Amino acid sequence: MRYARAAVTGALALLTLSITGCGRSATDLGPQQPRATSVGVLPPTDIVSRRDRVPLPFYAAKPRPETPYSNVDVLRNFMSIALRAEAADDFAPDGSIAISKWQGPVRYRLAGAQPRDKVQIAALSQHLSDLTGLDIREAYDVERYNMDIRFVPREFRGAEMRELLATNWLGPRVARLAEGWRDYESDRCFTLTTRDPGTGVTGTAHIFIKDELSPIWRETCIIEEMAQSLGLLNDDPRASPSIFNDDGVYQSLTSQDELLLRILYDPRIESGMTRRNVLPLAEQVIADLRPAGRR
Repeated sequence: MRYARAAVTGALALLTLSITGCGRSATDLGPQQPRATSVGVLPPTDIVSRRDRVPLPFYAAKPRPETPYSNVDVLRNFMSIALRAEAADDFAPDGSIAISKWQGPVRYRLAGAQPRDKVQIAALSQHLSDLTGLDIREAYDVERYNMDIRFVPREFRGAEMRELLATNWLGPRVARLAEGWRDYESDRCFTLTTRDPGTGVTGTAHIFIKDELSPIWRETCIIEEMAQSLGLLNDDPRASPSIFNDDGVYQSLTSQDELLLRILYDPRIESGMTRRNVLPLAEQVIADLRPAGRR
């Protein structure tokens, strides 16, 4: 499929960017009109082991044996991954950001996707919907979208980033990381998200993936960037087992990553909450989801 560039529009929102060795980022796609939707978490009895789950159609980025982790580990990783970001326009003095999550349907649009990408993204979207309670699917031709996923060939990357940077609504931290994705081979993909500055609700996301990646990194970028665009905006070298770790050991969602998404979208955790407010609530949510404190 040929790659089609799309114009990037400005946003009346705060920006957060996440980029790593397997990259991340997203951009504004127009005015925000979030609609309320019911969200929540599955009861503990529905959190099944990985071997009991229906496998997703990913062929290269396969699940690996997981190291044990405790509820203390989960809490620490949630506070690090959901309340921090590699670049943001509104860091608190302690370096944290507020909780940011979607509160309405997520409709994605694809540019440059191969047929297999489409199948994988559709299946992953359903899986993420099951984990979060969000309504996530591809936008119809005339339907408004709020998530843009682009597989960008080398010959388009310079123009793509010039167009993005020319909007002048990226903060300096975000702009530097976006430029790095263009210039450095090790930065494979990134996600730029916008959120309402008053409520913290995520309004739009834009995912950039380098089109020439090997199958395993292409699949890993799809998995990681879509999950991060839902509000897990940071990577942490101490997080294990987790895809949100640049060591590349885990290249698909682990049971802990899925748990982090369930915690984030528990109704007790609200957009705009700060670290101090979130800590006791997250501890209780984790205890409710994992009463035995283990997988």
